[in-house]
Amino acid sequence: MRKVMAGLVTAVALVGVAAPVSAAPPEPATSLAGTADAAPLRAAGGKAGQPKPAAGKAGRPKPTEASLVGSATLWRPTGDDIRFAFDTHGFGLDVRGTFEVSHYLNGEGAWVKGKVDCLVVGGKVAVVTGVITESSKPEWIGVRRGMTVFDNGRHDRVGYSWVLDPGSTESVPQCVSGAPYEWVETGDFRAVEWFPFDGPPSR
Repeated sequence: MRKVMAGLVTAVALVGVAAPVSAAPPEPATSLAGTADAAPLRAAGGKAGQPKPAAGKAGRPKPTEASLVGSATLWRPTGDDIRFAFDTHGFGLDVRGTFEVSHYLNGEGAWVKGKVDCLVVGGKVAVVTGVITESSKPEWIGVRRGMTVFDNGRHDRVGYSWVLDPGSTESVPQCVSGAPYEWVETGDFRAVEWFPFDGPPSR
């Protein structure tokens, strides 16, 4: 565990910045959004951003696409400044949006920004992957990272794929991440579930 925590402190993550931090990244790019063109996880009957609206529970309109938006700072007993931000919409590989992450401690750390290439939301849990397009660590550009958010009201949790090897330059597969083990200290995320078909009637 000491080795893992040491790696987290010194190597920082790969994803983007929720907000500017001291000695941190430049202002977020105005648009990094894009649409993946792969086939798996596509919505039935069309792209995820254009499904047919339907009535949800209690007569409320059913969402027309999955989404994950928001920004937050994570809690660490050592005082690390760790920030995540997401603005992504769609389903599976038919997704558009961006992510940002930064991690600093005692003035040292790194930041990344990237384009999301997969999003799946089940209940209150969202799994996102994206490719880094900008970073204070040039060797991370082009690397795909995975992130997970548990939208639990004001007690959100966050996880990510690089916890055991922060400096890795190997990409994870699309829509693969880790369990949401980190705690959000300030900020909030909102995950909206959408799937091509409804669950069992009893649910």
